Amino acid sequence: MESITASSWKERLQKRWDAFYLQWQIYSMTYFLEPWEKCLVIWKSISSVYLLYELNTCIYMLDPWEKRFVNAFIFAILGLLIFSSYTFLPGYTRKLVSAFLPAQSTLSDLDLDHQRSMEFNIH
Repeated sequence: MESITASSWKERLQKRWDAFYLQWQIYSMTYFLEPWEKCLVIWKSISSVYLLYELNTCIYMLDPWEKRFVNAFIFAILGLLIFSSYTFLPGYTRKLVSAFLPAQSTLSDLDLDHQRSMEFNIH
């Protein structure tokens, strides 16, 4: 029984070390670069994400004007979706944003409810 726990302990330690080493490699690759090299790394990552977008939506085979038209249509639909969710579902949108960006949320929902109840003298 101890050999199983020892091997699982060693495996967990090895996984932690591998994760740490990978993070250190990524950090050291970008930390020691010049600013223009960092911009190049960011540009390459953005272009690779755009290439994946083109491949997944199959717009890589369209003409340039057709690509612009399809991209404009997709971004218009996305913009309308974001606008309508913010306009018609503000509470849910605020909760969603605070779930992804907790550092920007200064008052939680309970604090806001308490603040509203104090405004109307409801206890």
